[in-house]
Amino acid sequence: MDFTERLEMFLEGEMITVDDVRNVNNILDMFKEKYGVTLTEENASTFVSHVCAAFYRYSAGEEIDPLPEEVVSEIASQPTYELSVEVFENIMKVIEKPFSEVERGYVLLHINNLIQLLKSEGEWN
Repeated sequence: MDFTERLEMFLEGEMITVDDVRNVNNILDMFKEKYGVTLTEENASTFVSHVCAAFYRYSAGEEIDPLPEEVVSEIASQPTYELSVEVFENIMKVIEKPFSEVERGYVLLHINNLIQLLKSEGEWN
């Protein structure tokens, strides 16, 4: 299943804007085009929800606490970390709202978890 319903619900609840929907779709397209991976509600709902929340915080000027250093170290020690950084950099190329350095940590966490999930399910080679 795609993210149409989730994005419409977030849009109706004024959690995201039409521009944010376009940015999320740009991210989904990038995953498909660059990595051959189709993100769905079943495999990427947490990731997409976090991205939407990050876009909301950006628009609202809200800040969040950085990830604890031990979490950052744990992410960086994962075998998928370098790929996660590459994916993050490719995401930054297709969105209009930049992620702050603090958000970067959270997005990397979610990308890393997403890649590990997709690899374990044979959806990422």
